[in-house]
Amino acid sequence: MKKLIVRLVRFIIFRLFSSKQLEWLLIQFSRLASIDILILAYQQRGILKYWDEEVSGEYFVVNSILKKYIRTQNPIIFDVGANIGKYSANLKEAFPSSRICAFEPNPNTFKSLCENSKNLNIECYKLGLGSEVCTHKIYTYADDDSSEHASIYKNVLLDLHRADKVIEMEFEATTLNNFCCTNQIQHIDFIKIDTEGHELEVLKGASEIISLDRIDFIQFEFNEMNIISRVFLKDFYQILSSYNLYRLDSNRLIPVFNYDSTNEIFKFQNFLAIHKNIDV
Repeated sequence: MKKLIVRLVRFIIFRLFSSKQLEWLLIQFSRLASIDILILAYQQRGILKYWDEEVSGEYFVVNSILKKYIRTQNPIIFDVGANIGKYSANLKEAFPSSRICAFEPNPNTFKSLCENSKNLNIECYKLGLGSEVCTHKIYTYADDDSSEHASIYKNVLLDLHRADKVIEMEFEATTLNNFCCTNQIQHIDFIKIDTEGHELEVLKGASEIISLDRIDFIQFEFNEMNIISRVFLKDFYQILSSYNLYRLDSNRLIPVFNYDSTNEIFKFQNFLAIHKNIDV
């Protein structure tokens, strides 16, 4: 019924007005109602929808996509940039028999992650992941040392979040290739990467297992942090050439299979890369 009403309204509107007239009406109405047309257009395409996991589409991915297509009895799931463990807890609820490895390099946030995960059988690692095994520095607000905005890129806080003062902490970093080899992990069913602009480097550190088709689903953020890290969306298409890419919306996946420069939008958005071997 709803679709029928929409079609009927659309038919009537286009019979009464030309495209130019509709464009003029839309502009006038947006000005009167103080509506930003650009932001509205973004949100219709799954961009700038960051309020919570339902609006962002993360809840939809876990409960409508992963639960449908992950057939492994004991799936292996990685939460990279786990923060205090909210997403890890959601994943554990959806997949009670899963092995979840949660990575959080900020030592202060890591304490909260461990506390929140202690009764959930989630493995917590005070590690960062990237393209090499090394010691890194992570930056966060001086007055909030466990902020989810913490990043290895200092200017994420100074330029994008307008921080007055930041502090730095050292942490150990490894690669996904190295971690999986050390822990004898042959296959990852799902990996979520939220590392404040460092997502591509995490994938570079997984180049071997990606090339061997050992990861089924990869969720990663792409946003204004990538301006600071100098990373384009095209870089993800190149490293994930064996995957189909989708942008998350609240209750759907928007296919973006072929690269187009118009999608180089440095605003909050989540992508889900699904291996081409999986028929979705």
